[in-house]
Amino acid sequence: MNVFDFGDEVRVAMPRGVSKRGIPGISVLYSTWPEARFDGATGTVIGIDPRSTYGIPLYLVDFSQHKNRVAIPWQRQWFRGEWIVPAEERTPKPVATEGELMAPSGAGKTSIEGST
Repeated sequence: MNVFDFGDEVRVAMPRGVSKRGIPGISVLYSTWPEARFDGATGTVIGIDPRSTYGIPLYLVDFSQHKNRVAIPWQRQWFRGEWIVPAEERTPKPVATEGELMAPSGAGKTSIEGST
């Protein structure tokens, strides 16, 4: 289980599952919870409640200073520790030009010159 401190940047990662139609996404057990609307959003830990209801530690995450692609219903929300993960770097990774990650020769070319 992750342990976070004040000021840590985190990303909400709700438990994953498959719907009855076989579509992967948030587990159906949690899809109606308010926290499910924040799935994928990045925020900063601004509060910690180590012994909340039922002894589950909760983290207050603030989303106001982050640009998220997720439509967030409000700016702050309490989350369980297992529902948040450390936020990864958002810098694009360079494309491999040599080595094992490089595309096979000819993969970037078309069979007919001048076609798109």
